[in-house]
Amino acid sequence: MADLRNRFTHIFFDADDTLWENEQFFRDAEAQFADLLSDWSAPEGLQRLLWQKQEENIPLFGYGSKTYLIGMTDAAMELCGGTLPEKVYLGIKKIITELTYHEFRLIDGVEKTLQALHGKFELVVATKGDVTEQMAKYRKSGLDRYFHHAEVMENKDEKNYLELAAKHNLAPEQILMVGNSVKSDIVPVINIGGYAINTPHDVIWVHEMMDMPESDRITIVKRIDDIPKILL
Repeated sequence: MADLRNRFTHIFFDADDTLWENEQFFRDAEAQFADLLSDWSAPEGLQRLLWQKQEENIPLFGYGSKTYLIGMTDAAMELCGGTLPEKVYLGIKKIITELTYHEFRLIDGVEKTLQALHGKFELVVATKGDVTEQMAKYRKSGLDRYFHHAEVMENKDEKNYLELAAKHNLAPEQILMVGNSVKSDIVPVINIGGYAINTPHDVIWVHEMMDMPESDRITIVKRIDDIPKILL
């Protein structure tokens, strides 16, 4: 593990499941969807079908609850023979409405961490997804007083991180990314020569699952509020 002190001017933070809870609400929505479609499919098969539809729709519609709505509708249409019963249609609409307006919860230790780092680094949110949805969550979080600004990226691959570095007049090796997703927050940053801090989360979206690579430019912490100890 590299010594990270006195190396960076900027710190980039993922948002969903790094700063605030997100994936658990989608899992709860999946459980409600399985109950709604229980007459047509067992939960395991329905979950696999829903994940398949999500993967098909992400390249077309991006990330977020709207794409989830389309995926649920596609899965239900396939299971129900091409026509949605009123009960299913209204049920899906209710699930997505509750998902969109769920209770907002910060991850434990986030505010303490940002308070410690604020003023010593330029802090930037670097997330992906639907711009309107992500910015609404950012404003709702109340964390904007700690951040210089928020970036909603088109995706989180090597190209996007190189663009992020250039936008902030940084060389790739000056990027320090904090996040829970190995696929989105760790691997592409390491691939361009940057550094990453992984903040594990108990619930990981299947789309983001990937083995952790070996690199001395990756630091793994148990809690997000361990970060000031390794930077200050």
